[in-house]
Amino acid sequence: MTGNKRSLRRLFSLISGISVIALAGCAAAGADSRIPGRPTGEEKLAAVMVQNIFDQYGIWGKSEDTDFINLREYHDRVQSGFLWSNFCGVGMQYYMCKLYPRDAAQKEVFRKMINNFLFFRQAAPGSEEADSVKYHSARGTVEGLGSGDCFFDDNIWVARNYLRAYEILEDEWYLEEAVRVNNWVLSGWNENLGGIVWSEAGLAPGADPQHLERGLSANACSIIVNARLSQLTSTPGESRFYLEWAERFYAFCKRMQNMPESHDYWNGIHTIYEDGAFRDGEINRVHYSYNSGSMILADLALYDCTKDMEKKDAYMEDALKTANAAYKTFRTYNPAAETYYYQGDPWFAAILAEAYYEMWQRGLASADTYMDSFAQNVSAAYANRDETTGLCPYQAIRKVTWDQNESYVIHQVGFAQQAVLAALYSVSG
Repeated sequence: MTGNKRSLRRLFSLISGISVIALAGCAAAGADSRIPGRPTGEEKLAAVMVQNIFDQYGIWGKSEDTDFINLREYHDRVQSGFLWSNFCGVGMQYYMCKLYPRDAAQKEVFRKMINNFLFFRQAAPGSEEADSVKYHSARGTVEGLGSGDCFFDDNIWVARNYLRAYEILEDEWYLEEAVRVNNWVLSGWNENLGGIVWSEAGLAPGADPQHLERGLSANACSIIVNARLSQLTSTPGESRFYLEWAERFYAFCKRMQNMPESHDYWNGIHTIYEDGAFRDGEINRVHYSYNSGSMILADLALYDCTKDMEKKDAYMEDALKTANAAYKTFRTYNPAAETYYYQGDPWFAAILAEAYYEMWQRGLASADTYMDSFAQNVSAAYANRDETTGLCPYQAIRKVTWDQNESYVIHQVGFAQQAVLAALYSVSG
């Protein structure tokens, strides 16, 4: 373990050096706007925060022919991170690859993190070409030996990251696996009520309310994945198939929009099993920033896919109004710190930052203001980091107290990803 950790640190020291050298050649997208060879302050901050994720949580290893990077669940324990924790980390590294698109070392780290998914994969799905494949929440000791619940939520986010792997690494297997995972997720669709429940356990009578909830996270991400698949498939029939699924998920998710009060989205719809049948329960009226972020991303994905101008206008209007609503809902002023910050889970906020970055890339209204607000959030979190570990507080404007799950990797990855997105914004503006 010690040797692996030392090797991992050497690898990322090398990566940091390569990245700085790459700046001199304007390797990053849009690098013509900065001084050659001189990283922006946001880049420097992102490099430190990402490095610290691997220093505090990273496990670099090899199983048979597979090199992998696994993330621990807590910085001070040996427990492996769950699937959710690891795909959050992959999302962070995806944006590092976007920040340094010519840096082979960044892509290699991304590949090793993606390889780690195989340890969560189901055992013996039938064959490598099985029509559908699912991933478990807990990591196995060898590939294909995942254990624990299979969450539709987790799996569709895994599919999204496989599509990212296909984009970055250009290996057809990742696209094929994204299709297989998406097929399994579609099998959970409730034809009578619409939507998919939280986990496979929620398909059976007697499941608890949490497993039965049809949450926005899984359903909104399903829009993004199916919209993207509609663009990547080779035949018109396949393209229509995935686009129709994206639109079905979208229609379901719109039921959770807080209208007419705002364009924020509620968290989900409860499902009740009664008299031998499932029926709709109440809406779970909790706002989370990643729900709004996911729906903005879904709006933009569908905008790109459809040719119907009326639909395109509706998607764009919803993206703009949801973005503005989220900015008002989740960005809060703290008078003691005399600054604004994003309240709630840092990784949830990172998905909203993804949405704002996508808006900014398209030159949409207020996107500069939104991105500036996340740069401010990251700076506040970094200023309040723990001196010993370098880890950030749960809320950016507070000091680390270790009483708000601050040791969880997902919270730290959330701030690191926000930092990388702020760096992307700083070098491309």
